[in-house]
Amino acid sequence: MDASSRMVQYKEQKLDGGEVMIGGSKSLSNLPDVLIVKILSLLPTKDAIRTSILSKRWEYIWKSLPNLKFIQWKFENKRTSLVNAVERALILRGPADIKKFTLSFEVLGDALHVNTWISAVLQRNVEDLSLALHSFNDPVSLPRSLFTSATLKVLLLELPCIFKVPSTICFSSLRSLTLSSVVFSDDYSAQQLFSGCSVLEEIFLYGCNWANLNFVSISAPKLLRFTIDEGDSQILRGSDGCQIMVLGVRLAYFSYTGEFLDDYCFYNSSANEALISLNSIKRVQHVSYRLYKLLNGLSSVKHLTICDTSFEVVQTNASEHLVPSFNNLTTLIFERVEVDLGCNGLLTFLQNCPCLKYLIFCEGIGLYSDDAKDDGMLEPLPPCFLNSLEEIDVLEFCGDEDELHAMVLLKCAMVLKKVTINWCSGVQVEPETMKDINKQLLDLPRGSENCKVVCLCPR
Repeated sequence: MDASSRMVQYKEQKLDGGEVMIGGSKSLSNLPDVLIVKILSLLPTKDAIRTSILSKRWEYIWKSLPNLKFIQWKFENKRTSLVNAVERALILRGPADIKKFTLSFEVLGDALHVNTWISAVLQRNVEDLSLALHSFNDPVSLPRSLFTSATLKVLLLELPCIFKVPSTICFSSLRSLTLSSVVFSDDYSAQQLFSGCSVLEEIFLYGCNWANLNFVSISAPKLLRFTIDEGDSQILRGSDGCQIMVLGVRLAYFSYTGEFLDDYCFYNSSANEALISLNSIKRVQHVSYRLYKLLNGLSSVKHLTICDTSFEVVQTNASEHLVPSFNNLTTLIFERVEVDLGCNGLLTFLQNCPCLKYLIFCEGIGLYSDDAKDDGMLEPLPPCFLNSLEEIDVLEFCGDEDELHAMVLLKCAMVLKKVTINWCSGVQVEPETMKDINKQLLDLPRGSENCKVVCLCPR
């Protein structure tokens, strides 16, 4: 057999099923429908629809896509093409169910179109609906059928406008609710919304505006995760904001980020893990009161992540508000800024954490005041340092004098088992200097004979 014959034999081979494989690979058109649908699902929906021109077989395959996603990017001017793509997808697809529908769109004068699309999607038993709608010419009212959907499990609404809801709301299957940039219109409508979600497990609130409200309660017996991020879209308001009360829930996780523009409190509720992060402090007395109120509601937490700024507030107003006891707290994580071990607010807080086992300093640690006694012990010494603190992690270590001074922790913690010091990856320290500092750390006096010190250098 000559070379040319062997080449033809390679280029055209028959598969077991009798199909011709050209060039040693099976033709794309011969792939099973399930695999083609999987490939199309990785494309933007507009592009997936365009594949219908490839062949008669491909003309209808895209209609089997369970998820439809339409995004109007800011750099795109083809608004009409997106409108046509959405309408074509919903018309040609027929009554087949849609599992997930995502739409990001500048509404302008097309509110009627948008509501028609949403209604069509709801009729197709959608389970996961994400709507990011902007630039309204007129006040927006979403279809009433949205608020009584029996199939919807996940709902995300990004609506930078006044959010109007109907009088009847019943999300019988909704597990996850995300609201972004929403402006709540009044107490009644907001209460209706949160009361109509009886099986809700997750709530995410980003940059929402509660200025028109005085009070709202959130009571979802199955709620597990609750995240509030005030964002940077709100300005300091003249009013005292809205009181948002969480009633009778047992959360696995709670997260708050903001400036306490509104008043958040827990009543007959708890959280296993929590994060509290203050963006800035413009009104110390105001923030202090609301921080103490929130901490009181979270006093049963086991894992807490908090920023050092919070303890500055505690320090400023320690005489006015009593810090609650955190008898279940075992893990305390400090984020965002370096922690000053000499902060009286921090020491006051630690005094009320008798069972603390793990301390993690994500942005380093320092001791900038002379709060250690002549014998090198912190004053007052928190009870957890005597009885329960077992492990300390220090990240972003740079080896300066204040950081070394803060390592008085080694001497103060009497049952400590391990201290891990992670050097900052961008630190400008000569290898020999780093080696010397590591030796100093290893030679520091320790309150616990069983304490192991580990220094991790950057690669």
